[in-house]
Amino acid sequence: MDHPRPGLKYVDANDLDRSAFDFAGIDVVDPAGEKLGSVDGFIIDVNERRPYHVVVEAGHWYKHRHFLLPIGHARLDAGAKRLAADVAKARVERFPGFSRREFEKLSDADIQRMAAEAAMCFAETPVATTAWYTWEHFEYPTWWHASYYQPDRIADRDKAGVTSPQSSAADRGRR
Repeated sequence: MDHPRPGLKYVDANDLDRSAFDFAGIDVVDPAGEKLGSVDGFIIDVNERRPYHVVVEAGHWYKHRHFLLPIGHARLDAGAKRLAADVAKARVERFPGFSRREFEKLSDADIQRMAAEAAMCFAETPVATTAWYTWEHFEYPTWWHASYYQPDRIADRDKAGVTSPQSSAADRGRR
């Protein structure tokens, strides 16, 4: 099955350009400074180089190993080398889990539901029925630079979202 939003990919934090900022494993904290987990990666529209979610590895305190933090609720504290979330740990416990393996198999309805569940964790009122990626929860963050995502750094072109005939042929030759 073709992914309904083929540009939407999980990108490991290790596959981002580390010369600008190294996101791999940095802490994600709540407003009180309590650790929620560490950055595992991002859900990015690779065509636009635009992030929508931070994939947080929560470790053992959380019911799931990973959860998604909508990008509009994270702020980069570069000086402290961490992401600060505007949500308390008690609320994060209500977040749905996230599986990197299952992400590529999601239907359009699944992606809509995943985004709505993540957004509902911040609101007491129902989420609007407009396209999820236009919601304020997924607002393009001022701290993100499109140059962080550089597909040429990722050996697996499918994972990188590169679909040009030249790169696909080159990748087939490497396999």
